[in-house]
Amino acid sequence: MTHKSMLVEDEYVVLKPMQPSHIKDLYCAGKDLAIWQWTTANYCQTLDNTKQWVESCIEKSRLNLQQLFVIVDKTQNEIVGSTSYLNISVEHKSIEIGLTFLTPSAPSLQRSFVNRRCKLLLLTHVFETLKLNRVAFQTHQKNQRSRTAILAIGATFEGIHRDCDVFNKTAVFVAVPFTASSNQNGHKLSANY
Repeated sequence: MTHKSMLVEDEYVVLKPMQPSHIKDLYCAGKDLAIWQWTTANYCQTLDNTKQWVESCIEKSRLNLQQLFVIVDKTQNEIVGSTSYLNISVEHKSIEIGLTFLTPSAPSLQRSFVNRRCKLLLLTHVFETLKLNRVAFQTHQKNQRSRTAILAIGATFEGIHRDCDVFNKTAVFVAVPFTASSNQNGHKLSANY
């Protein structure tokens, strides 16, 4: 699934595959400590941390383990964060969208058209281009801002994974396309993305 040249965009937002040339802009976008409150690592703590993270992401992308994107706000023509596809399983037609951050230095970006458009672009690409059946989202169970945002794009809360990571409790959500077939219980799966 690795596509170095893959761009996902609309008239306001473009998601570009992460490249070494993005290191400085990602570092600037991710410097605010509030971004990393609910994560296990601050990837933008120093410029060197950001460089190591980007290099690691590019290697994971090369191995088809994840696909990271920088988020460019076209109205400002600048990188304002990052998002990714991870836990990619083409065989099982599932993927996760995560590792998303937006710079809070421009408060209007969080809970804004940028985040919603990013998720819509990624979901549309997953369901219409890649023809996958399931998209997962995970966040810390106490990260109410992320939980609310995930529900707002039409995902369904599935539950809390306990003892699965260093945070101990991770909230799991899922989105599936309108065209998904019935699940094993005979219920129609759907999401409003």
